[in-house]
This record gives sequence, structure tokens and C-alpha cells, in this order.
Amino acid sequence: MQFSTGCEYAIHGLLFMATRQEDEIILVSDIAKAQNLPESYLAKVFQLLAKAGFLKSFRGARGGYALAMPPDKITLRDVTLAIEGSTPLFKPLSNKRNCDFAADCLIRETFVRAEKLMFDELEKVTIQNMVDKACNSPERLEWLNLANCKETPSINKE
Repeated sequence: MQFSTGCEYAIHGLLFMATRQEDEIILVSDIAKAQNLPESYLAKVFQLLAKAGFLKSFRGARGGYALAMPPDKITLRDVTLAIEGSTPLFKPLSNKRNCDFAADCLIRETFVRAEKLMFDELEKVTIQNMVDKACNSPERLEWLNLANCKETPSINKE
């Protein structure tokens, strides 16, 4: 099992946006440059994030993206599902084998439970949680290129 690069790019982009002024419209090219990500791929990822309701898109000469909701309402679970889709990670052989053995059911139950636990953990983490952790770590700030996060109002709790 492996999440796509798009999932990580989505989180990087949302972290960057969460550290900017509320309602600030940001170009994908600016985010790509700051985060050292490929612009064309990031643009596709941002289209998915906008479709999922995390971002508002603006067209035209002053176009770009802005957060559509507060970063404390955006969970990693929701971002992952928006980028990766909701297809179950485990596909049991019993569907192909036309088999009713309990062993197949036990295997499926175990993997379905594991997937649920993983998504439950991702549900507990918001973009805001990650920004807060980054703001408390100079190494993370530098790595994420979020040097101005401490002075922006979007990270303050309402």
C-alpha cells in the first residue's frame, strides 16, 4: 500500500496556504516554487482539492486559490480521500474465487479493521494541528518553507 505523491503535495500546499492571510488568493506557481513542487502536478492536485470543497478557485489575471474553510476543519483523512478516492485498500480474493470459507472473511475483516484504524487516526489530525507543530519547530518551519506562520491570523484559534 502506498499513497500517491499527490496526497503529500496536497498536504504541503494546504499547509502553505494555512500560513497565509485569511482569504488571500495564492497562485499555484507561488506555492510550487516555495515548496519545490512541480507546478503542473500541483495544479491538478489543487483542482481536486477545490472540487472537494477545501479550496476556492478564482479565474483571471488575479486568479488563484484561497482556503474555503478554516484549517482546523480540514482533516488528513478528508484530504487523503479527496486525492486517493474512497476505494477500499484491501480487495479480498473471495470475490474472485467465489468462496465462502471463514478464513477469507477473517482476512477481510482484519484488513478492513486496519484500514478503519488508519483513517480514524488521520481524522484526528487537521491542517491546523500540523501548522501548530511546524510553528514550534524551526527545523520544520525551514523544511516546509513556512517561515512566516507565526505572524499570520489564520493560525489563531477563533
